[in-house]
Amino acid sequence: MLQKLKIENVITTINQKYGIDNMNHLHFFTLGYYPQYLPIGIIFGIVIGIYSFFRVKYAFNDSKLSKNKILISTVISIFAFLCCLNIWSNAAIYTLYIFLCSLFADILRLIIKYPLKDRYLNFIPKIHKKGGLALIFFIIIIIIGAYGMNHIDQTEYNMTTQKIGNDSYKVIFISDTHYGTVQNPQLLNDSISRINDMKPDIVVLGGDIVDERTSNSEMKEVFKELSRINSTYGTYYIFGNHDTQPSQTDYENGNRTFTDIELNQTINKNGIRILNDDKTTINEDIVLVGRSDAEWDGAADRTNVSEILNESDLSKYVIVADHQPLEGMENSKLGVDLQVSGHTHGGQVFPYKEMIELTGTNTYGEYGFGDMKQIVSSGFTGWGWGIRNEAKCEYVLININ
Repeated sequence: MLQKLKIENVITTINQKYGIDNMNHLHFFTLGYYPQYLPIGIIFGIVIGIYSFFRVKYAFNDSKLSKNKILISTVISIFAFLCCLNIWSNAAIYTLYIFLCSLFADILRLIIKYPLKDRYLNFIPKIHKKGGLALIFFIIIIIIGAYGMNHIDQTEYNMTTQKIGNDSYKVIFISDTHYGTVQNPQLLNDSISRINDMKPDIVVLGGDIVDERTSNSEMKEVFKELSRINSTYGTYYIFGNHDTQPSQTDYENGNRTFTDIELNQTINKNGIRILNDDKTTINEDIVLVGRSDAEWDGAADRTNVSEILNESDLSKYVIVADHQPLEGMENSKLGVDLQVSGHTHGGQVFPYKEMIELTGTNTYGEYGFGDMKQIVSSGFTGWGWGIRNEAKCEYVLININ
């Protein structure tokens, strides 16, 4: 009995350490599930499944196929269809890339065969039929994606205003580190050193610094690291949709290993001020508003910016930090000068940027709403997938002059 209890304690400890309570063991297929995207997955699945059947059939030799080969082609096409159903999964994105690489290889083969009459690149037909050419393209995409996930750039924007006189401010905006999940943690350490060399005046942490896969120790580690940033007027934090994710989730690796209370205590302990539908005035020049996130419970009841700005001096430079790039026009009409957001990751992997933009959401870069500028960062790292081939990993420097 005692031995059984010891074993159970060990299992519990491992589960708590790595966040795998009630986990879905098919990690490859789940990075979160959103039913509203199922129709897209079904369409992708049908197209890619049909293509897979005939492509495998062609690889075998499309004349006189045996029953076993037809069976293999059918099984592969069904598997490809199933991989596409949850578009928010590694299975879907890698299946899509294999499909696109194979399709590109087919087009290249047709160009060589017909317009060029097989006069050039004679090695292509030999490696194309069995899928070798598509595999080469796929490997190149993965290598580029892995590099993109582990290379951090500084992106700089310049704002001009009459509201701060002869002063100027360097504002650092960091969002979406998703610490400890899909990126080498050392990259944050290196970036902090570069940021300190710039001597920033204000630092804004734009949410999703941690997420539901971040362990308790990693959560404490990242805020300790971020507390090393030396800013003249302090570091401020707003919450994102992942760092305040509900405890129970179908996301890969299961439940969070820290509570909201532990998260708040850790942030405050490291000298970082939380702005959750709150504001602060900085050096009598800047009003900084920090929004609660718009996605989880109570989001519909979050305080309006107009209420937060009540009795504020709008002759000062007003910055709104909102994890998601929402309410741009509304904020502009209220007299906001700058809005900073993250959340979108710049799409991160093709074709999610294009899908997001179809909804009318600002995805990455600088946008204008009347007299207000909105900056949407692609984030310090990515989410879920271990690759990035759209936008880039970045921290943002905003010069207000």
